[in-house]
Amino acid sequence: MRFIESILFKDGVYKNLSIHQERMDDVFKKYAPGNNSHALIRILPDLKMEGTYKVRLVYDMDTEDVEYDIEFAEYQPRQIKTLQVVHSKPFDYSMKFEDRTKINKLVKSSNADDIIIAIDNHITDGSYFNLAFWNGVEWLTPDTPLLKGVKRTQLMQEGKIKETTIQISDLNAFEKVSLINAMIGLGELELPISAIEIPKTGG
Repeated sequence: MRFIESILFKDGVYKNLSIHQERMDDVFKKYAPGNNSHALIRILPDLKMEGTYKVRLVYDMDTEDVEYDIEFAEYQPRQIKTLQVVHSKPFDYSMKFEDRTKINKLVKSSNADDIIIAIDNHITDGSYFNLAFWNGVEWLTPDTPLLKGVKRTQLMQEGKIKETTIQISDLNAFEKVSLINAMIGLGELELPISAIEIPKTGG
């Protein structure tokens, strides 16, 4: 089984490495109990580049000795102007698996630029990002994420977002949504709620 860490490298520094390390440690505890996790700081190359890069670390837990593939590329943010809420049956993406078959099928079912996945009418995540909704006073993030992302964890630790239950019927009470992940900070990619195609009824 293969897993991914997508890490922001900006102006010579790997960002939020301790949170990435915690998530990787959790993978080892679950899928390789008794084996010690590996230190990311020793695995990642000592890069000297300026600018913003996405470092993609893929590691295979099915081999006797864990193997790592590392790629890095200058970061080019996606243009997302529309979102669609899509319903899904429950599935597990609590770890950052390389296999994204289920998520990719949901993306293909939509004509929007990206999706918001709803399970049992509860808002979870987008295809590649967690969500934070602005209600005019504070940023709120769903308490039912598929994946507890690195940026989401950082923002919660800093008290910049709060976790709460958000259902489809709650969406119109918000003003806007911020898409967040390891590469995208709070407020860097925002859409008005009117840019979200919301089902009129649950199902």
